[in-house]
Amino acid sequence: MFAEVKAMLPISGDDYDAEIILQIKAAALDLTRTSEIILPGVISITRTQSQSGDWTITDSSTVTDELIITAIATWCNMRIGNPPNYDQLLSAYESMKGSMRLSGSYNTEGATT
Repeated sequence: MFAEVKAMLPISGDDYDAEIILQIKAAALDLTRTSEIILPGVISITRTQSQSGDWTITDSSTVTDELIITAIATWCNMRIGNPPNYDQLLSAYESMKGSMRLSGSYNTEGATT
């Protein structure tokens, strides 16, 4: 999931990896706690530093749903840096979240995990 989200962001290199992981988790919390959307899988991403100073990202996430990944990438895009199109990103995120709320695939009545 980390690689898919990062690929959707206008960011290159590894400088923002920690922030991306933090924002992926924040987006998941927003979707599940605020909107009561049930994720079809789990999000589990860690970043650890070896004694030599190298960083390793371990992504054991099982979420593969494209709408969830796109919504999370949109959240990350609007939360990292100062995007000039923040309002459009927020509108797109809220629209995706609303669609998921109405869908039986993502709510408590129809979701399966």
